[in-house]
Amino acid sequence: MNLQFKPVRTAAVLAAMLLLAACSRSVSDVDSQGKTTSPVFPDASGAVRSEGSFVNQDNLSNIREGMTKAQIYALLGVPHFNEGVIKVKEWDYIFKFTKADNSVLTCQYKVLFDSQMKAQSFYFLPENCLDQLKTKPSVKAAVHHDLSTEGLFTFGSATLLPDGVRQIQALSASLKADGGADKHIVITGHTDRFGSKTANNALSLARADSVRQILVDSGISGSIIETHGRGDSEPRTYCPGPKSPKVIACLAPNRRISVDVIYQSGK
Repeated sequence: MNLQFKPVRTAAVLAAMLLLAACSRSVSDVDSQGKTTSPVFPDASGAVRSEGSFVNQDNLSNIREGMTKAQIYALLGVPHFNEGVIKVKEWDYIFKFTKADNSVLTCQYKVLFDSQMKAQSFYFLPENCLDQLKTKPSVKAAVHHDLSTEGLFTFGSATLLPDGVRQIQALSASLKADGGADKHIVITGHTDRFGSKTANNALSLARADSVRQILVDSGISGSIIETHGRGDSEPRTYCPGPKSPKVIACLAPNRRISVDVIYQSGK
């Protein structure tokens, strides 16, 4: 009597083994450490919850290596694909995010587990999913000012003349009067070609720093100001010949302070 049940029992055991193998399969070829060289994302149309879910981003930011399935479940909820029950090494989700412009971004998310069923690897499709949620600063306007050094400094000096100080203070007043818009100020010093490269670079930077100091003293935050010294590397005009009053006068456009005010919006 018992012999006639042997094939039935054997078939049941084989079926159970096949079920176990199917449940623990890994489409991404996950190793015992919970790693893979090629994560495979399932077709979203085959998800149990094809509509996905709006994930809590604070919960998502708390996901880390070594978490148990229970911990992942508590933060992200049940996986959105039917991937089996026993020793499953990968969970897949369809997450939705609300962007700054109120449009909805949809991404897939995968968690890979090691042989101890601890989470070890995490992937997004597309890879730059979270980067798409960041709002990049957008330039509203860039205002350029060119100030001749002839009215700001004496020849070869980085000390502002009294009239130069008044010019920079007037610029500061106009910057403060434009309201609370986010802005970044770039001050760049330039010289003519006479003198060594080293000396010209140093002089141009020192002059830019002098202008910066007056702006700061006038109430402009130093944190939004950067200075550069370009020396004679960015001439506006070219005047051939050795040093002479005529050539020096011709090169006047090259001796300047450039102030670029960049207004920005966004964060």
